[in-house]
This record gives sequence, structure tokens and C-alpha cells, in this order.
Amino acid sequence: MIPVFIIILSVTLDQISKYIVSTNMEIGDSFGFIKHIINITYITNTGAAFGVLKDHRWVFIISSAIAILMMMAILGYFIRKKEHFWLQIALALMVSGGLGNMIDRVLYGKVIDFLEFDFVNFAIFNVADSCVTVGCAICIIYIFIKRNYLFKDDKKNAKKDEEESEDMENREINAGDEI
Repeated sequence: MIPVFIIILSVTLDQISKYIVSTNMEIGDSFGFIKHIINITYITNTGAAFGVLKDHRWVFIISSAIAILMMMAILGYFIRKKEHFWLQIALALMVSGGLGNMIDRVLYGKVIDFLEFDFVNFAIFNVADSCVTVGCAICIIYIFIKRNYLFKDDKKNAKKDEEESEDMENREINAGDEI
């Protein structure tokens, strides 16, 4: 149930941090949080990353809802099977990020962003965006490491499994003969 905890914790942290920023700052306000590393800069975004597709709220709500539901279904499958722990963590982070930003779009019509790197020119983001990014990175690394297992040729492996099963049966029969 760690993935469920991650979703609850991440969405909660995202919404609390956005609430603190939006109630204590004016849009455009900024201050150094960690000197020369990260600033808290309050902005809003009606588009996707980097302001792409600005003012297309319903496109994001619908596409996010579909993506979140699909990831939750896959996550539920892996939780029930007790398989692919790191993929579960990755999916939980991506789901929580999607939910955090969807809450903003539904309630406010825009996403609250406030984390700004001071040492590089990069988009201002939030906790939900961070969750999606880290989740995607874990997913890519996991798939790269486990690619031979995840994308195995089912026909070859089915034949190999059948041969191993027959071999085990023959060993059991031979072991019974020796007794």
C-alpha cells in the first residue's frame, strides 16, 4: 500500500504548498528560498508545461483524467499482483502529480506554480510537476533495466517454460524410480 500512501502524501503536499504560496504572495512576487539555487516565485499557468496550449483548460482536464485513470488501473493491477515495486512507485508519483494539477485546473482554471531554479533559466514549476518528472524518470530507468524481462518474446518463453516443466516432471519420475 506504499503507492497509495505516496499518492495521498504527494497530493497533500502539493495542495498545501500551493495554498501557502497563493494566500501569502501576490502573483509575480519572488524571494530566494535557498540562495543561488531555488526561488519561490508565484505565477499561474493556464496551459501545459512552458505555457503550451494556453487557455485550453478542458483539453487538459479530459486528457489528464484519461491518463490518470489508465495509470491507476495499471497501478492497481501491479499492486494486486505484488509485482514491479519500482514501477508502482513511478506510477503513484505520476498519478499524484496529475491529480495535483487537475485539482487546480478544476477549482481555479489555472495551475499554481512557484518553484524556480535560480542557477538556470527553466520553467517555474510546483510539487505536482516534480512528482510527474521524478515518476517518469523512475519509470524510464526501471523499463531500461528490466527491458529483457518486460518485453520478452512470449512464444520463446512459453516454449522454454514448457521445456522446463517437462524437465522437472522427468526428474520427479526418475527420482521416484530410484526409491
